[in-house]
Amino acid sequence: MTSIFSLNLYTLINSRFKYNILCLLFLIFNILLAQENSIDSSKVAADTLKPLKERLEDVVDTKGDEIRNIFSKKITYLIHNAKVSYQDMTIEADYIVMDWNTGDVIARGKTDSLGRFVDNIIFTQAGKNFEYTEASFNMNTKQGTAFNVRTEEDEMAIAAQKAKRMNDQDYYMRRSFMTTDEYFKTKKDSLPDYHLSTNKLKLITGKNKKTLIAGPTTMYIEQVPTPFMLPFLYLPSSGQKREAGILIGTFGERQSKGFYLERWGVYIPIGEYLDLETRFGIYTKGSWMLDNRLRYLKRYKYSGNFNLIYEKNVNSTKGLSDYSETENYRVVWSHSQDPKANPTLSFNAMVNFMSQNYYNTSIYNQNALYGDVNNNQTSSSISLVKRFNNNPLTISLNVSSSQNISSGDVSMTLPDLSVTMPQIYPFKPKSGARKNLWQNIYMNYKMNLRNSVSTTIDDMFSSKMLDNSKNGMTNSSSFGTTTTVFNYFQLGVSGNYKEVWTTKTLRKEYDANTGKINTIDKNGLKTYRTFDGSLNLTTTLYGIANFKKGGMIQAIRHMISPSVSYSYTPDFSGDSWGYYGTYVDKDGKKIKYSYFEGGIMGSPSGYESSSVNFSFANNLEMKVRSEKEPQGVKKIKILESLNVSTSYNFAADSLNWSPISATGSTSLFNTKLRVNYAFRINPYKIVFDNPESSVGHPVNKLGHFSIASYTMGLNFSLEPSLFGEKKTPKYKKQGTIRYEKYYFDDDNYARFDIPWRLDIGLNYSSTKEYNRHINTSATVNFTGEISPSPYWRITASTNYDMNSKEFGYTRLGFMRDLRSFNIDFNWVPISYGYNKTWNFYVGIKAAILKDAVKYEAKNFNDQTKF
Repeated sequence: MTSIFSLNLYTLINSRFKYNILCLLFLIFNILLAQENSIDSSKVAADTLKPLKERLEDVVDTKGDEIRNIFSKKITYLIHNAKVSYQDMTIEADYIVMDWNTGDVIARGKTDSLGRFVDNIIFTQAGKNFEYTEASFNMNTKQGTAFNVRTEEDEMAIAAQKAKRMNDQDYYMRRSFMTTDEYFKTKKDSLPDYHLSTNKLKLITGKNKKTLIAGPTTMYIEQVPTPFMLPFLYLPSSGQKREAGILIGTFGERQSKGFYLERWGVYIPIGEYLDLETRFGIYTKGSWMLDNRLRYLKRYKYSGNFNLIYEKNVNSTKGLSDYSETENYRVVWSHSQDPKANPTLSFNAMVNFMSQNYYNTSIYNQNALYGDVNNNQTSSSISLVKRFNNNPLTISLNVSSSQNISSGDVSMTLPDLSVTMPQIYPFKPKSGARKNLWQNIYMNYKMNLRNSVSTTIDDMFSSKMLDNSKNGMTNSSSFGTTTTVFNYFQLGVSGNYKEVWTTKTLRKEYDANTGKINTIDKNGLKTYRTFDGSLNLTTTLYGIANFKKGGMIQAIRHMISPSVSYSYTPDFSGDSWGYYGTYVDKDGKKIKYSYFEGGIMGSPSGYESSSVNFSFANNLEMKVRSEKEPQGVKKIKILESLNVSTSYNFAADSLNWSPISATGSTSLFNTKLRVNYAFRINPYKIVFDNPESSVGHPVNKLGHFSIASYTMGLNFSLEPSLFGEKKTPKYKKQGTIRYEKYYFDDDNYARFDIPWRLDIGLNYSSTKEYNRHINTSATVNFTGEISPSPYWRITASTNYDMNSKEFGYTRLGFMRDLRSFNIDFNWVPISYGYNKTWNFYVGIKAAILKDAVKYEAKNFNDQTKF
């Protein structure tokens, strides 16, 4: 054995020695040959041969628990927890084979002992994931084939038996389905509650364009095929680039409107900052509508939308007595400027203008469902505000309107120009706080130019509208100062000056022939000036009552803020001022009136006022022991506020005392019960001229107190927490998939919480003033919701008038969560006029299919009883 080993070793050494000698001789020969045939390198032409391009364009990183390399075949095996990274692509699998010659990568997921896949391959590119069980991929061509594919595109989960990757964007799939089921997407359930099945599918995943195109598609619900079939499916997904498309609406048939197509339309992007949404509705019995919505957005600059709705609502059949045609329109414009766009200049708008009785006669029943039919007033405003960096002045230009939808009356202010100087302190120190009366002197200024028009919808923008316009300008200034006296009192002195310019005044004359007072408008510039002044003295007093330690009530604190002020306003009705005139009535009495009566800027005071005003603000709190609080005590507000005020006018010849007014509010039961109240008390006796008189008048007999008015509001919120914390027993079993919110007891009965809430509001008012009889009103409002099971929700709201003993606007809502679907049913059984309506909807939750896969039924505002 030894001799054989020695012979083999000798043979090996001898062979290697000969091989080395041959290599050395070959190297020496080439060196000598190069020296003999040396050529000047400057005479050699440039090499025209280019190096071969590497097949792989980047470094390939590989990882695995076990790595095997076969260098002769240039093949690498990655076994268990295998990972390959190349450029922006990553493949993670249980088993990966790489062929460095061809660039092919073969991967397989993890299997159990029975050969079933338990972990998929994860393919990631640019943050997007695909899951396969088996796949082959070429790193050179970036093409590949995969089996049992699963991926997500926005809200859609896509699964296919086989998929082919053509490039970075295009994927072809066979025997695939799509779903938006969240339980399937999060892998809480292996089967979706619904899916759209197709044999052929193409997925485009570009950066700016994401699209899903499928052949004949069938909808399955709980793995059961439905009659919902489509010859093809085209779903543009959300990308960075907006694209035009068709907006899917509803269709149906109603007796009053006939067959209809409603809210179908088109979406058109216009440039970078605009888009247009146009929807229409057409009804076979003659009604039609058009809804245009223009939206715009420039980031960090401004945003807004403009909405124009026009409808022709036809009721009944032409030739019948109840046939009618109604034209409705609504214009809504909102514009909001980003505060960062321009700190010194801002422009905002909120316009809401509509035809008379739009909410009641519109084709849509949404106005009744959402309670808009109860709105009798709407308003609009447009504002432009300019501020200055080194100047306290602010210039604002406003246009506003107020519209009564029922009567059609419109009040417009256009324009309203204001120049405002905020409060300044001209004598304040250059540094430090203001300390004395002189340093606290302040003043402000405001100029206001206003033009007002009162008209109707029919007379808008006509000459008649301009005839009813009123305009004027005011220059007003306030000044004063504050200081502390006797350490505990705040003393304030203030004055006001106002100058009014107007181009329209009036004159009154008594016409003996008709027995009426004629009012004559006078055009021409006219001015008046007013001024007034006041003194104010306030302080704050505290009273605290402490109780023994360890008791339930620790302390009670009463805070009262009394205030005494004096104000004086001259009588501007004197002849020396020239602001008032007189006329003689039928009894021969001279009646004074102001030339500026009914003016847009008001009129000067016609009587002297020299009043002392008294007010008292109260707050009452209690501190009680509480083991739940970290400090061991809790504050309870017994009276959040109770304010009482009255005044005495020295200038009046009688009835010097004004009515006593009081307002207050408080909260009880941990703010669950809110109480608001207010009342006025007349201190003088009320007399009636005769037994038949319904309205009396006060006489100068003090001490006959009577309640002039009283209002009270109670708002009570009921919910389970009001009755203490509920101790939920611990159950061992909890549901899965759709039953996570359910717990099961030992007898397998389901246990779950039933959240609910009930808000009750009581509003009561009583008004008498100088009347013989009291006018009262009382209404009760109810708003509540309850979830009898985790996926049901019922809402309701109504109000009850105790005087008429009738229910007002009532709305009921029923909502059911069906995993991927929603069911909504809203019903208005009681409403004003003919606005009793209902609406039923069932559809997919996901926004990508919300408008496409749905069923909706409703009735219309068709002037027929429900």
